Parts: sequence; C-alpha cells; structure tokens
Amino acid sequence: MKGYLRMMKHRGLNPVEYFFVMANYPISKKKSDALPSTETVSETSVNLLLGKKIRLSFTEEIRCVDCGKITKKSFSQGSCFNCFMKLASNDMCIMKPETCHFHMGTCREPEWGKEHCFKKHTVYIANTSGVKIGITKEDPPSKRWVDQGAMFAIPILEVESRKQAGEIEIEYAKSISDKTSWQKMVSSDSIDVDLHSTKEKLFGLKNPKQIVATVKFDPGLEVIKINYPILKYPKKAASYKLSKEKPIEDILVGIKGQYLLFENAVFNIRSHSGYYCEIDII
Repeated sequence: MKGYLRMMKHRGLNPVEYFFVMANYPISKKKSDALPSTETVSETSVNLLLGKKIRLSFTEEIRCVDCGKITKKSFSQGSCFNCFMKLASNDMCIMKPETCHFHMGTCREPEWGKEHCFKKHTVYIANTSGVKIGITKEDPPSKRWVDQGAMFAIPILEVESRKQAGEIEIEYAKSISDKTSWQKMVSSDSIDVDLHSTKEKLFGLKNPKQIVATVKFDPGLEVIKINYPILKYPKKAASYKLSKEKPIEDILVGIKGQYLLFENAVFNIRSHSGYYCEIDII
C-alpha cells in the first residue's frame, strides 16, 4: 500500500479495528502545484498485520494536507507554512480554545469558525497515561478517545461552543492534567481509576455553572472501556521517524491511539500526515 499518510480510521471499541488511509494526487508536470486528492481507505484491517514484520519506506516527498502542495517541512501535523499561517484550523485557539477571538472579529476564517467552533462540545475525563480532562466536538466522543489512546473515559458536561468547553477545561486543568504523556501511553495499560469520583471531586472544587451558565449535565452516563489490539508493548518508548536513507523495518505488536507499536519503538501516524509512504509486509 502506498500514498500520502492520513490519520488511521477506526471502528468499534472491543477491540478497536484500524484501517490505513492514504491520499493520492493526479499526475502534474509541476510537483509544486496545489492538487485535489482522493483518499483511499484500505480494505485490509491493520489489526491483521499484528505479529508480522513490516517495512515503512519514505521518498522524502511531503504534500500539505490542506492545499496539496509539495512542502519541504510539515507544520501542525501536515500543513505547509502558508496554510499553517492562514487557516483557522491552525490558529493557536485550536490548541487553546479558551483564547477564541471570534467575538473580536479577528477569526482567520469566520465561516469555518461558525461551522466548527459554534456547535455542541463535550467535556470529558479520560484515562490515557493517567487521568486527564479534555474536550471534543466528535459525536460520539469515543472517536476522540480512541485517537488519544484512552482506555477509560466518561463525558461529564455538554456546552454550546468550543470556547465554553475550553474555559471549563482550563479551570479544571488546575486540579488534573489536560495532557497525555505519549511515552506512558505506548508503554503500558492505564491503571483503572474511579472516574465518577474524579468528576465529583472536580465539581466539588467548582460548580461548572460558575464557569459556563448554559452547561448541561447527564449524570446517568457510564464509563466507557476501550480495548486496543495489542500483543505486547514495545521494549522502550522510543519513536521512529521516516527517513529516505533508512526505512523502518520491525514487527508490529500493537496499535493504540494513532500509534503503531513495534517491538523496538513506536511510529506516530498523526505526526507524519502528508508524508508519502509505502507499507509492505516483509
């Protein structure tokens, strides 16, 4: 299989089943041209490659995931520099939603902002490398949990915009983490923690309605458990990088989040979005 890497698609939770996604572009005389892409989802489950030795080869060609132009360097997980600087999806408020500046009239792309930021967002607690607070617009939110490598998660609140979700997240991040340690996440299973108790402890510190007046509760929701296809964890939490000089060759022992877990290191699919890659069983 070959093409420009995209984040893996997945379905199910017990276990999660993964599929490679590759973007392909029409032939052009000028490689620098912005071109439309077609994305191909592999019909073969990545899970079927577990226990097999595979090779990931790189030609040193990267195409921007936004405009399709050839770029020497990838920014923000697949964008060229121009798209990184001009698109709203690459603005700092995406990483720090509480800093949303739409109301100031300075959004890079107001129509994009209306579509993506002013919609229902879920605030959740997940157990990835440890307990963390997070937000997502995904429906169901388990799509986000799988991409993060969470093994347990529970939605705790629903709000009307990304900014509101960010304001709650930043307040509760004073008490629990809002980050995932990828090294811990790819090294072992999450320790089972009582997420209901964690939720009540947070609400006891500050009532969510003191942060966002229009917040919605759903006290009846249960903790979701996610099982990943893992034969064993890597020997160490080292990270493979694609290189033309040295293809990656290793035995696939697991898949978690957007990581391929090999015997000797892991490969982050998300951070290599836009890279041209050939994947073979050897």
